[in-house]
Amino acid sequence: MRRDFKKLFLYGILLFLTPILFLFISVLFNWFGSYEGVGEVIKDSKINKQISQELDTKESSLFSQKQILFGDLHVHTTLSLDAFVLNLPIANGEGVHPVADACNFARFCSNLDFFAVTDHAEWLTPREWKDSLKSIQQCSNVSNQDDDLNIIPFLGWEWTQTSIKRNEHYGHKNIIIKNIVEEKVPPRPIAADSGQFDRYIDVSPLLISGAIALDFPNRANYFNWRYRSLVASSLEDCKNKRFISASSECLEKAKTPFELYRKLSKWNVETMVIPHGTSWGQTAPPLAAWDYQLNPKDHNQSYSKLIEIYSGHGNSEEFRAWSPFNFKEGGELACGQPSQNYLPDCHQAGEVIKERCRVAAGNPEECNKRASQARQIFTESEPFGLLTVPGYDPEEWKDSGQCRDCFLPAFDYRPKMSAQYALALTDFSNAIPTRYRFGFIGSSDNHQARPGNGYKENLRFLNTESRIDLNDKNSRNFINPRLSEPKLPSSKRINMKEMSDVFLPIQAERGSSLLYTGGLVAVHTKERTRNSLWSAMETREVYATSGERILLWFDLINHPIELKPMGTEVEMGLNPVFRVRAIGSQKQLPGCDLNLRPDQIKIKERICQGECFNPSDERKNISRIEIVRIRPQVYEGEPINSLIEDPWKSFTCETSQQGCEVEFIDEQFIGGNREVVYYVRAIQEASQAINGAGLNCKIDENGNCLQVKLCGDAEDITEGCLSLIEERAWSSPIFVKHKSDFP
Repeated sequence: MRRDFKKLFLYGILLFLTPILFLFISVLFNWFGSYEGVGEVIKDSKINKQISQELDTKESSLFSQKQILFGDLHVHTTLSLDAFVLNLPIANGEGVHPVADACNFARFCSNLDFFAVTDHAEWLTPREWKDSLKSIQQCSNVSNQDDDLNIIPFLGWEWTQTSIKRNEHYGHKNIIIKNIVEEKVPPRPIAADSGQFDRYIDVSPLLISGAIALDFPNRANYFNWRYRSLVASSLEDCKNKRFISASSECLEKAKTPFELYRKLSKWNVETMVIPHGTSWGQTAPPLAAWDYQLNPKDHNQSYSKLIEIYSGHGNSEEFRAWSPFNFKEGGELACGQPSQNYLPDCHQAGEVIKERCRVAAGNPEECNKRASQARQIFTESEPFGLLTVPGYDPEEWKDSGQCRDCFLPAFDYRPKMSAQYALALTDFSNAIPTRYRFGFIGSSDNHQARPGNGYKENLRFLNTESRIDLNDKNSRNFINPRLSEPKLPSSKRINMKEMSDVFLPIQAERGSSLLYTGGLVAVHTKERTRNSLWSAMETREVYATSGERILLWFDLINHPIELKPMGTEVEMGLNPVFRVRAIGSQKQLPGCDLNLRPDQIKIKERICQGECFNPSDERKNISRIEIVRIRPQVYEGEPINSLIEDPWKSFTCETSQQGCEVEFIDEQFIGGNREVVYYVRAIQEASQAINGAGLNCKIDENGNCLQVKLCGDAEDITEGCLSLIEERAWSSPIFVKHKSDFP
């Protein structure tokens, strides 16, 4: 009896101590994860910025009293949950890249003049928001004290809205805040109220366990992932609170741009709302269009003056008349037809099924019938048609969905979400018709805290968003799990009601071949100050580049009062005359040229990976200047295709280190009796770039894609997937109203 009591007592002690021991071990080994913070801005460092700045200032002074500053207004740190996951070691990432890393990279590596951190609001907790502001303030203070030329940092966030319904899709927008003084910063960021991100916040313990099992040495990263998801998922929705003040710790949401603008207006702080990645098919449904938000409620010109037309996710500039689907009478959808420069996904779905049928020894008549059925099923399941073809072999889709003749296009291109289409639209719902008045910028949309990452075409996994290594099975399946083994399809259609709150199908492997190094925004500004920068962005005296620091001027030179620069909106009673000047970017030298102490060499290695913005005194040549002319609609339903002339004019430039200068006149303006929008592209001589050839199609004599070679497949792909492209700069438009045009 005594022995049984002793056993029972020992069992009780063990039962009592087990959870305590487990808790102790868990804390000791950090099994619960922890908050990793925003990092430290590097102090007491002088860096050599003089080479670039002296040359650019000298060239700029020849044409204008204003200087050109280069920046990046779209940078994510690992406070963005998607960035955190993409930077996990199992996804070929380096681990945490906090806010301070963005500052350090901009100062030491990319040598920018300004940048903005724009983490996803959907995953930002109050603690992270406050710490981000403190880190940006620290960046400004340290740079002002220690750098030869100070950097101007901005704080912002991304409103990450998306919908599978074309009339409810507004797209991703960055909100940039002018000031970094706490009283002039919104109390919290505003997230999109779409519900689509909720399932990705509260991550499954099974997924965490699987990642730890595959990558045990880096287990701390995955415990921290779980910690962050628990904190984010516990954050209360502000709309559920009875009283909300500036100090309330909750998640603010806006369902539409109208709600976003209304909340920003209530806070009365100086902000800009900048759409980006608009034509990227990974976030925009196939029939998304600017039409659905050009209305008095969802477009607010006082906030939305700029559009990011180029980033590491590709170019969203160009409109094309083709469409993935066509409308039948009665509103039903039909699969779009292939053309020389576009192969619809729905059409290729039929080709995939036809080929599988042929391999399975089906007769031609049966195979054609199955192909026709597959196209119809795909179309009826829009926008989830990809899921109607069982199995997953990205190469089967060839180059379907892509804009074959666009410059570095966004993946699965949506032409009615392009900048050109937006500028051609007019809303006639009010007595005074309204139009978009966008200035053009580029930025990176980098998720590794590397603003201005396009200065050199190297380090593909860091300087692009690509994480796919087709030779690494674990990484490949973690990013994009297989749907099933390839086989013939069933005829089951997708239940749209069941799919109403999910993302579009992800095509990470194909998409990785259309991810690029980032772009830049260039600003013509009187002074190197926050106020002067902001003023120039407000007046759209900005331009975009594909990452190269091309110098560009575009002016209306025969205005009766004074010269009018890019971004200007004017009224003319005579034919406008324009002047364009462009100078190519400086060629880069290998390595870094930093004034570092011996104990600071690790900065170059850890942050810059041994490669910095390191310009020579030789420039690349401008090869040509292209002029785009857009005549916005003057009556409801006016066909868009004939209103966009691209290029309207083209000028070949002589080879010269002094750049290229052209003048031109629109002799049709007065007779046209309507508003006209003009902008220019300055195109540089060809140079190597990551993913320059996109899907690397093997083309037949008719221009059809026979076979693709995805970036990340070692066979027949150069290191870094390099190919020749023509880097470029896009001016902001000049909007010229005819005197008889409506206000």
